[in-house]
Amino acid sequence: MKFQQHTIQAAIFDMDGTMLDTERLRFDVLKQASLEVIGVEFGLDYLMQCLGLNALNSEHLAQKFYGQDIPYQQIRQRAEQIELERILSQGVPLKAGILEILAYLQSQNILLAVATSSTRKIAEKYLKLAKIDHYFTLLVCGDEVIQGKPHPEIFNKACTLLNLNPQHSLMIEDSENGITSADLAGGVTILIEDIKVPNQTMLARTDYYFESMLDFYQAIIKSD
Repeated sequence: MKFQQHTIQAAIFDMDGTMLDTERLRFDVLKQASLEVIGVEFGLDYLMQCLGLNALNSEHLAQKFYGQDIPYQQIRQRAEQIELERILSQGVPLKAGILEILAYLQSQNILLAVATSSTRKIAEKYLKLAKIDHYFTLLVCGDEVIQGKPHPEIFNKACTLLNLNPQHSLMIEDSENGITSADLAGGVTILIEDIKVPNQTMLARTDYYFESMLDFYQAIIKSD
């Protein structure tokens, strides 16, 4: 498939904030869990810097903000419990346009993969609940790499397992940590705006920027 001047063989999607509209939910449950456990809500500055990070890197960041003794694992477990309860009762919120773009890319015989900072347990559950798990031939998760985003390992691993050159892979992200990871991996980087308005650092690492997944879908159709 052609996208702009690129020959594309695979599309590797981030999950939270890119395909699933879950980042705002995650902010809410982390605030609630931290208030329950330590009596203080996680601040917006900390939460924004967590976007795209795996659990280990989020814990290291929490220690910088709130001290080495913060019971992060307890907060994280409680947050995941609250989040799952809400997901099970309200469903997984999908980004507008994601169903259309997954179906279209599949129809073009593009290999589809997920590179998410979430754990495999959470990723598999959410993708199944969202009823999009069947689109993907590969899932690489935050608990399966040594170095999480913004390090490129997760995208490098996905390309290796797909046996593809990163230059022939669309890498779709929404966060600064994610787009940095994709750029360092050498992919064709696609930034979809979510909770954080892109700054110049993010845009410098982005090949193509779209305000929504629907805009990206329209560009894919027109370009092919």
